[in-house]
Amino acid sequence: MMLIIVLIAVALVAFIVYALERKSKSEPIVWYDALKLSLFGGLVSAGVVFATTAEVIKETVSELPLVQDMFVGSPSF
Repeated sequence: MMLIIVLIAVALVAFIVYALERKSKSEPIVWYDALKLSLFGGLVSAGVVFATTAEVIKETVSELPLVQDMFVGSPSF
């Protein structure tokens, strides 16, 4: 649910910023460009939120002790 909220919020903000930028230059809004910016901005931000959620981080951190065991003690070459 959080991913959808972030996607929609960032897409809306990206569209508003794009529209304000175009209006400040007295140029018309190119709807195809507005759609691309909004969609890609929302998808990228939702991807970042997904990658930094607690479940993903917990799975990654739970594997660290196995890796750390390799570096405990003195080398036995």
